[in-house]
Amino acid sequence: MDIIDKNIERLTTYKKYLNTIQALIDKYFEEQKDYIFCKKGCPHCCEKGCYPYSEIEFLYLYLGFLSLSTTEKIEISKRVEKLKTECEESQLPHDEFMYRCPFLRDTGECSVYDYRGLICRNFGIMHINLKNQITMPFCEDLGLNYSNVYNDETKKFDYEKVKEYGYKYIPKPYPITRASLMDKDLFEGEPLDFGETKTLLDWL
Repeated sequence: MDIIDKNIERLTTYKKYLNTIQALIDKYFEEQKDYIFCKKGCPHCCEKGCYPYSEIEFLYLYLGFLSLSTTEKIEISKRVEKLKTECEESQLPHDEFMYRCPFLRDTGECSVYDYRGLICRNFGIMHINLKNQITMPFCEDLGLNYSNVYNDETKKFDYEKVKEYGYKYIPKPYPITRASLMDKDLFEGEPLDFGETKTLLDWL
């Protein structure tokens, strides 16, 4: 707990920041709800990634880890050690090594959902990246998000279907990349120090 005690003020500010950011993300997801098929127990976004986390995101995640049962903490620790061994054996740079998140339960649920990082919070919605390009969530290829109105062959949306289904909002991208969510202008509270960013496995 020592590392938590030393960062208690930063974590308090971060929780206030999350309230602001989550409200924004929830608003966007609500507007696009007709195209979003994310649900509890759907683990696709957690099955393969390298999960970039800033220091403050990891500290908050660690708070969630501390709240788990002893049994689950042991299971997660074992998965982490196994992943570290696999990462070293792969000889890949850590930001290229893809793996199943060690916090994902066998039920497909996140064990630390309320403490998850920004990369997890904004996944699933179409967004505009830093190069001003539209990025679709990969789960569209799995017949999930946006697949009800998106044509894989033409790479275009079928707005006739949107009209036919009577959807209130058209499918559109939002400026909620992980980097844009960390923009200081989005949060009017105390200055927030995110710290350095590393992969989740590097923090563990």
